Amino acid sequence: MATQLHLPPGFRFHPTDEELVIHYLCRKCASQQISVPIVAEIDLYKYDPWNLPGKALYGEKEWYFFTPRERKYPNGSRPNRSAGTGYWKATGADKPVGKPKPVGIKKALVFYSGKAPKGEKTNWIMHEYRLADVDRSVRKKNTLRLDDWVLCRIYNKKGAVNIGRSEMEDKKPEIVTRGGGLQQPVATKVADLVYFEASDSVPRLHTTDSSCSEQVVSAEFASEVQSEPKRDNEFAYNYVDATLGSQFQSGNQMSPLQDIFMYLSKPF
Repeated sequence: MATQLHLPPGFRFHPTDEELVIHYLCRKCASQQISVPIVAEIDLYKYDPWNLPGKALYGEKEWYFFTPRERKYPNGSRPNRSAGTGYWKATGADKPVGKPKPVGIKKALVFYSGKAPKGEKTNWIMHEYRLADVDRSVRKKNTLRLDDWVLCRIYNKKGAVNIGRSEMEDKKPEIVTRGGGLQQPVATKVADLVYFEASDSVPRLHTTDSSCSEQVVSAEFASEVQSEPKRDNEFAYNYVDATLGSQFQSGNQMSPLQDIFMYLSKPF
């Protein structure tokens, strides 16, 4: 089925509705030759939409097909929309294509997986183009053919091709540990990395090294740390011991509380 297309570099196929009807569908229905056979011929209603991209002759996010349409009932003009493991359901109003006199009709459809009317809606969309002013009355007995050819554009509105009936859900990234288990990412706050001691004039930084490799944070970073909300037991200080601790201090040594107040009064 695959036809080798020789297309120039940078080629893109983005036809308008009118171009699709006049230059492709009209010529196909009139058995006229199309300069570049870029639209595949298949029975579209035999397949699920996620299997159609592999059967197209060209396309990256949109795929085009010529397909016949069958009647749902032998004596009616209603088309049969069953396809693959689900069905196509029309949405919105039909749009005429061509001015001043319409030459085609555009219909939008959504694919539902499962049986009607309780199918599961998917993100697969089809734009169906059919000729206007065509006699679709029953002309031959024992046939369900409604149209010899209509032109269909298939695409997924999420921009992805999902192999399966259900759409992929967005998931948060997971971190795999060395042991093979999954670990959820943990948010780290500045307050978790910094701790205070009563005898320190500046906060110290927690590191993964030994206890002797503690680093002193600069004054600029210390000002950011002080703006963080204080947590429980983060800065535990006994004010009674501070007032009674003069007997343990030398004559020139200041209390830890005085040391901190002098540090906070310095401009940064």
